[in-house]
Amino acid sequence: MDTERLIELIRYAPVLKTLQEGGVADRRELEQQLDVSKSTVHRFTRSLREHGLIERSNGAFVLTTLGEVSIKEITAFETSIETAWRLAPVLEVLSAADVDIDVAAFADATVTVAEPGNPYRPVNRFMSLVSETDRLRGLDPTSINPLHLDEIYERIVTGMKTDVVFRPVVAEELLISNPDRARTAFESGNLTIRTYTDLPFGLTLCDDQIGIGIYGDELGLLRMYVDTDAPAACEWAEEVYTDFRDKATELTKHSELSRLPPVQALDDND
Repeated sequence: MDTERLIELIRYAPVLKTLQEGGVADRRELEQQLDVSKSTVHRFTRSLREHGLIERSNGAFVLTTLGEVSIKEITAFETSIETAWRLAPVLEVLSAADVDIDVAAFADATVTVAEPGNPYRPVNRFMSLVSETDRLRGLDPTSINPLHLDEIYERIVTGMKTDVVFRPVVAEELLISNPDRARTAFESGNLTIRTYTDLPFGLTLCDDQIGIGIYGDELGLLRMYVDTDAPAACEWAEEVYTDFRDKATELTKHSELSRLPPVQALDDND
């Protein structure tokens, strides 16, 4: 299809959508529903009939098979474009990391963005998912927000199976700053920490919801969190997480933390 015809088809999409919904009998009803002039409706319907997208049936305009397929594809295209705009920061970060993503899988995702008056909106959204899951896996390039450290710790020691990949410096800081909590969490058998140097984005896998976290350059604050329970998105997240996890090293074997073996590091206060 040439570009001109495609542009014309998109311009006429409101007519096709109206007919797709049914209940339109004639041009007058189209005028009312689309809030356009009689001459405009006449021009639209004439062109659509010439292209074989609509036809007359019992005095009413109806979509042809070609029209039905066309409006279905136009709607999918519009949804993909709208989703891409909503996820622009995510797409930019994932592209830089050579991680492919199917935008269509995130069409119904919840997008939570930090605001000047409420910079913790994304992390609060993340915590709302953590509070309801029995299993937490993911990638986290920054330190855990101190405001939520207690809650995550309590969730782990009371049964939330947690397998997370941190950057080495983040894992080391976590152990040094919270040796007693780390010891208790490890001894619970519910915590596994792995390390991998290059983590440009966050990824969360809960029981039935996944989320992508994009962090700001300053202070490492979570500036956007995108979450969904769409099966295709969950499958994508599983593959991405598995790839990073398999390349990561368990904490006890990482050379940068060799001077802080778990037993010695966690017994500093004994």
